[in-house]
Amino acid sequence: MNKSQFYKTTLMLGLLGALSACQSHDIQPAHTSQSLPLSTSTLTAGAVDSWQVPNADQVLVVSEKTGLSLYQSDTLSAQQKGEFKQVRLSPLSTNQWLYAAQEASNDRVFVGSLNADTATLTPQFSLSQTGLLVDNLCLFADPANETLSIFVSDGRGRAEQWLLRQQQSWLEEPLLLRELALPYDADSCAVDPNRGYLYVTEPLGIWRYPARIEDNPEYYPVSLVAPYGEQAEPASSLATSDSGELFALLESGDNLLYWDAPEKVDSWQPATSYALTGLTATMLNLTHTTNQQVQLSFTNEETGQYSVAQVKLNSIALAPELKVVRPIAQSQPAEQFGDAMDDPAIWVHPNDPEKSRVLGTHKKQGLQIYDLKGNLLQKFEDGRLNNVDVRDGFSWQGRTISLVAASKRDDDSLAFYAIEADGQVRRLGTTPAQLTGIYGLCMATYQGKHYVFANNKDGLTLQYELQVNNGNLVAPVVRKIQLGSQPEGCVADDVHERLFIGEEDVGIWVISLNPADNSQPHSIATVGEHLVDDVEGIALSSGDSPILVVSSQGNNSYQLYQATPPYKHLAGFRVGLDGFNGIDGSSETDGLELSTTLHSKDYPQGLLVIQDGRNRLPDKPQNFKYVSWQDVLEVAGLATTKLTQAD
Repeated sequence: MNKSQFYKTTLMLGLLGALSACQSHDIQPAHTSQSLPLSTSTLTAGAVDSWQVPNADQVLVVSEKTGLSLYQSDTLSAQQKGEFKQVRLSPLSTNQWLYAAQEASNDRVFVGSLNADTATLTPQFSLSQTGLLVDNLCLFADPANETLSIFVSDGRGRAEQWLLRQQQSWLEEPLLLRELALPYDADSCAVDPNRGYLYVTEPLGIWRYPARIEDNPEYYPVSLVAPYGEQAEPASSLATSDSGELFALLESGDNLLYWDAPEKVDSWQPATSYALTGLTATMLNLTHTTNQQVQLSFTNEETGQYSVAQVKLNSIALAPELKVVRPIAQSQPAEQFGDAMDDPAIWVHPNDPEKSRVLGTHKKQGLQIYDLKGNLLQKFEDGRLNNVDVRDGFSWQGRTISLVAASKRDDDSLAFYAIEADGQVRRLGTTPAQLTGIYGLCMATYQGKHYVFANNKDGLTLQYELQVNNGNLVAPVVRKIQLGSQPEGCVADDVHERLFIGEEDVGIWVISLNPADNSQPHSIATVGEHLVDDVEGIALSSGDSPILVVSSQGNNSYQLYQATPPYKHLAGFRVGLDGFNGIDGSSETDGLELSTTLHSKDYPQGLLVIQDGRNRLPDKPQNFKYVSWQDVLEVAGLATTKLTQAD
């Protein structure tokens, strides 16, 4: 089988699965066609693509004969020679635009800025690092991450995403974010910036992919060509608005489909069909003139005709719901791809915070120990360790150590380690957990005693009192706590004597640390408005007004709650990529840990360690991201806030 046949076979296999999913997406016929009023003029001969600069009497034109040209009132103002085939614009600031233009003779994409006030083009760099023969491109200005990236594809199933700008600044050179597979013969792409959707058209229809590298890599059919769907013919060019509407120019060139922004990720309203009277277009572009008004630009590469139309949108662009913090460092990745790393813990050095340690479970291999730069220092290949926690002040063989406990799934046991004063970790042994299918784990100190809490997927949490018997660690069960379904993450507030348990599909519960307390857990937060299941890792800040940090795995976010009554929701955030330092964000997080007693140079108010389920930039095995707690507080608006306790 040759490569072409392979790609087409792969696409058809994917289509068969997607078509069954389409039945639940309720793809419906387009409305009766409406006429779209156009204003038409003739551009330079050989023009293949064009873009009307909003709020300026300027048109940016690409031609295989004359190159990249900026016209001011029909007068040439700036030009870059070459055989150009496609151009895209994205706003940078008032009357400032980023342009990306495909040049065919040397197969490069030129990127620069357009100043509408001075009618000038300023080249920034050329994207020559890609290994693709670029056939198509589209831009993604992501307001959530404050980044601007470009997608390029070769029309034969391969595509790349490159980062160009971050936080209003250019990178020194484009940074490859990822490679991705698209349908064979993909013809055009466009990005919904606020929702983070990449739309791609190909002979069988229009598909939606995640545009953000941290999002779940799944795709949906938006509209399929007959007989698989109601679309009469393939689309040749796509455009999106900031508010999520999608426009598709059909191959015939005289018909445009328009979809309102989807109410849900996999639910689309029927398309509106617009007839382009007196014009046969080959390219479509879109720019916003107001928040709810867009200008569509149409080009016919055979005649050089150029037309614009004003369209009123049914939706308005919304600001990102969650702000972004960026990691300071990251741990070395696991040795193998797959679901490997799970839960971290933080040990604070008693004298030198820079010598503190991060402990992380490798759920296939054991326990790994890192420094604050993410370097791997020690590795214990002790089996399938799932969750880990640490507590100081444990009396062992005549001295005081920091005690580490981990849940070991190989034999349903509790595994113990000691951390010496110099940061070295060593094994202490294991003890049976008396729990079938051990899963999550956390530690606590209560009235001078050390405890471990461990749970299983049946909703049962056991509380163990740690004791030393004839030189061995033992852990008799002192209490049972039952929830209705699977928990995992838990954390103890030793000061306020409370235990928080996350029930993955339900929410967060709180109960006393007192083993003699037979009361039932109390619900303080449920899956819904802020939490999206699964509820995974839970961590806690120290101090008079502690804050709960919860991994909301279903939407790759982290939610903050008061850890004292009334347990008010405070804020949410995401961890985004840092292109300047080559660190990606975090997603699909299992475990996390927070220490606000650690005060180091990079983490002056504490360290938040987050398991990264999809380690990107480029794709590598899973690891842990290190985040400054000070950055979290500032982004969440809590840096100077005194939380009210009603304890």
